[in-house]
Amino acid sequence: MDKFWATFSLTYRNKVRTKSFMIFTGLVILLMLAASNVNKIIDLFDDGPDKIGVVSSNTQIYKALTAQGKQIDDGAKFKKVSEKQAKAQVKNEKLDKAYIIHMKGDHKLTGKIVSKDSVSEQEKQKLKVTLSTIQTQLVASNLKLSQDELKQLEAESDVTSEIVADKANNSNLNEAQKGFNTLMVYAGLMLIFFIVFNYASQVAMEIATEKTSRVIEMIITSVSPVTHILAKITGVIAVAITQLVVFVVFGALCFLVFDIGDMLKGFKIEPNELTMQISVVGIISLVIGILSYVILAAILGAITARIEDINQALMPMTLVSMIAFYVSLFSVMNPNTLLTKVTSFIPLLSPFVMFVRSSSPEVAVWEIVVSIILSIIMIIILLWIAVRSYKNTILSFDKGFKHSMKRIFNKN
Repeated sequence: MDKFWATFSLTYRNKVRTKSFMIFTGLVILLMLAASNVNKIIDLFDDGPDKIGVVSSNTQIYKALTAQGKQIDDGAKFKKVSEKQAKAQVKNEKLDKAYIIHMKGDHKLTGKIVSKDSVSEQEKQKLKVTLSTIQTQLVASNLKLSQDELKQLEAESDVTSEIVADKANNSNLNEAQKGFNTLMVYAGLMLIFFIVFNYASQVAMEIATEKTSRVIEMIITSVSPVTHILAKITGVIAVAITQLVVFVVFGALCFLVFDIGDMLKGFKIEPNELTMQISVVGIISLVIGILSYVILAAILGAITARIEDINQALMPMTLVSMIAFYVSLFSVMNPNTLLTKVTSFIPLLSPFVMFVRSSSPEVAVWEIVVSIILSIIMIIILLWIAVRSYKNTILSFDKGFKHSMKRIFNKN
């Protein structure tokens, strides 16, 4: 056991002192700081509320437009100008944009947006809706309709929905809550992929380097191959968990110190009842992903005869991880497809895909539990193969996959 802890501590200390560990951890912390203060960063480059000029010969239209200005641009300041002034001030950037409103004889309103930048279709639609409302009011006034008749004319039909499912209450999420879930899943997927692939590649490279440089011949004279490989895998996993703990603790500090809650409301995204489920499944998925891919990488590194062949040896792991990542990425917006459901139960794919499915209120707890159990079974099988492969091939320099497989399953 002393030799195990000696190898474990040596691996752990060497990994946490590497530049890659420090740089990646520092970058993620900087990104957390930036994300926690994105509203303040935006304010630094924001010159205040938009200044909008309104061109209209009808004072009633101008007053109606400014009264409903919140629907067009919340917080904007409106100013009545002539058409010549509007174009000149937009050009000189004294105005951000200008609305030129004309009314025909039949009370039909037409509008034009003057701007130095391209105008989005969404902005055009907002102005169109506002002018249509004003136009309705003008027509109603001309027809001498009462306020009650006008309200009746503008009344919208009510449309409701009912979800017939076991989790109907949890399914009733608004767009802000769905947006928060999507943001969490995208960020989590990126983090899981980079951490898992980074540490798996490190293990494979280190084992292959020790083997091909003949350093292992000196190591196993004092430490058994089984103890050495288990200590090395455990050490790398401990480094990954350390990095995860740093991210979680720093994320919690950012949430407590900075006004993230108010910022999320400003961006119209908000936590919901699925937030805890996504967080828990995300952490479990990250741990399972690290275990699965690190052990798989140890196997591939052990059967590599030459350091030059390490990239080729890692190709199967790279292919599987890319499949898992892209299936997950394309399932974020629709996590209930048949492909997503099937792959969420396949070990090596499930740490990514089940994390995406956890954002859906339709996923059952038993599905998450079954997926985790299947992954744990796969981890045990991979660990058994890793120990045998390291023990039987570490002093072998035979070239070829077939020779390595024979040695792995050789009972002697």
